[in-house]
Amino acid sequence: MDTSKITGLALLAPVLAIIAWLIFGIIVMEGVGPDNPQKFIGLLGANSAIVKILFPACTLLFLMALAAVGYIKKSMKGGSGHYIASFGWFLIIIGSAGQLGETALTIATAEAAAVGNMAVASSMFAGSSAIGATTTAFSMLGITLIGIGILQQKNFSQLVAGLMIISGIFTMALCMIDYESPLVSIGYIGVVISFAALGVSLLTKKE
Repeated sequence: MDTSKITGLALLAPVLAIIAWLIFGIIVMEGVGPDNPQKFIGLLGANSAIVKILFPACTLLFLMALAAVGYIKKSMKGGSGHYIASFGWFLIIIGSAGQLGETALTIATAEAAAVGNMAVASSMFAGSSAIGATTTAFSMLGITLIGIGILQQKNFSQLVAGLMIISGIFTMALCMIDYESPLVSIGYIGVVISFAALGVSLLTKKE
């Protein structure tokens, strides 16, 4: 299997993550989101064993796709969209590093809540939200710029590029306005769909 096909498979990884995340949010967390901090923290604590496994796993699946985007950026070298895609990739790297911190703090929130230390849990939750909002905004700006690069270079479907741009801008705006809003998940779903479309395109591409 060549690099292009491996990249295509990696771009499909977030589909598993978003499905797991939705099941966790709807069934395990009873539909309660971070917009209801007290109840959300309590449920994280009650399900800390699941959180310690699921959150790193989902983060890894998303990071696999973000790494695959680096291959797409590299394949654009010499084209009209390469420069802006390269800057977008740089922002994604910054955002991805911070998102690992968000995941770690969310796990710390769950562990503190599990033992009844709500003061520490609340502090950890506030930290994870602050880091998450900032770093996710960086990543989404990067995804937007890569979408613009693809739009310029026309190396993938223009519809997919448009979806990346719209989803990236939408989610970035929400990160700056209200990161705890349930609407953030809509932006993530849009990004996952665009990644999956890129992945399918690479997997079905004829040599």
